[in-house]
Amino acid sequence: MATDRDKDKSQFMVGTCLGMCPYAEVRLRQRERLIHPLEMAVNSNGNQLNYVQPRAMVKEFSRSAAGTEIKASDIRPVPVLVKTMKYLLTTVCLREDVSWALVYQFVSDRLRAIQQDLCVQGIKNTTCIHLYQAAVRFYAYAHYRTCEHDLCDFDPYLNKKHLTETLTLVVALFHEQDCQNKDTSFVDSRLFPDCCDEEIWNDSNDDTSESKIVQDARTTEKKFHRRTRKEGGISLRMSGDSCLDQNSSTGVTNSLRELSLANNSGGFADSEISSFSVPTGRTKECENKVISGYTFREEAEALYLLVNFGNEEVLMHAFQLQKKIRCSRLVSVAIKMNIAWLSCNYYRVLCLSSILPPLFLCAFHPHLTMIQRKALSILSIAHNSKGLVYKQEDLAAVLCFPSVQELNDACRHYGFTVLGGGIIFNKAAFNWNISMG
Repeated sequence: MATDRDKDKSQFMVGTCLGMCPYAEVRLRQRERLIHPLEMAVNSNGNQLNYVQPRAMVKEFSRSAAGTEIKASDIRPVPVLVKTMKYLLTTVCLREDVSWALVYQFVSDRLRAIQQDLCVQGIKNTTCIHLYQAAVRFYAYAHYRTCEHDLCDFDPYLNKKHLTETLTLVVALFHEQDCQNKDTSFVDSRLFPDCCDEEIWNDSNDDTSESKIVQDARTTEKKFHRRTRKEGGISLRMSGDSCLDQNSSTGVTNSLRELSLANNSGGFADSEISSFSVPTGRTKECENKVISGYTFREEAEALYLLVNFGNEEVLMHAFQLQKKIRCSRLVSVAIKMNIAWLSCNYYRVLCLSSILPPLFLCAFHPHLTMIQRKALSILSIAHNSKGLVYKQEDLAAVLCFPSVQELNDACRHYGFTVLGGGIIFNKAAFNWNISMG
């Protein structure tokens, strides 16, 4: 007798495409000359050649149209999707012969196609969650790296939309697992020391009636994964676990300024992560090292809190989590930051942010300017005096500005007087109508 799960499976299609791009699409795009520059062949020196490399072609995202038939030969099964995701994050993202804006546009489009194939097949297992989380990490990192680019290269609104939608889906899938009380070993599994453990990427829900073509795809994926581990490359985790210097005088943004997709297990090279400051009079949390050793579930919930920073509904969701998740160090710090923001304790928000791993600082970074603006508005009232000068170095450290010059530029932007050694606050001078710098 068929179970409810078997009935649900029968309603969805099982992909049979063994390549990163369906054969029909390869022929069509070659014929119509719709080949992306990142799909062109390269020589041994990494220089781009003038002919197509079909093996480097990746299925592009296309909206479903009414009356269009979806063929199984155009849908990639889970092992091929895993292979494609690894190719995008470990090969394409490290290309230096093209601009990062071009890399972002290509990878972002192909990630949407991966999510589309997952949706068509109705896949909701742990491997699916890993794929969605990998996309979340890319969007969070890309938002920081590309935030100063022109709109023609990067649309922060669309990126934020993709990030929020994918992250919300990850949290929903975890919640669904909780309701079904399944796969608890996945929830408790630690990311360290080896986040590329092959068992993580194996689908534990194999069906005995699985087609031969999908089994072949799994074999291909295992071989690819073993080769990837030998050759190195970034893991799909992309979250940093290196300990940053807690004693420098630079701002939080300096810890992000040189982040790159590097070839190490943490996703970011230790040598490429600048240190950041912890303000004087730091709290107990700030005296500790950068958070590490969190689970996949804790990562998703913390990112959910930081991406939707200040959202009371998201904070209430966090309060309803299981105790072991809610009280974990990473999630509890994200909760405390949200509570401090709602309590207008902006100094505590910035102080707590100093122990976040690099990936989570990327998610928090879009809110940094807003927090600094709110803090300056309060200081304009609390230190309102013509004869009082606030020392620039101290204020830059408290508000986590990368340099005194950037603090001075922000203060002038909001209407304050900047002297040689300090800032003069005047509550009447603060311009409430001007946009954030």
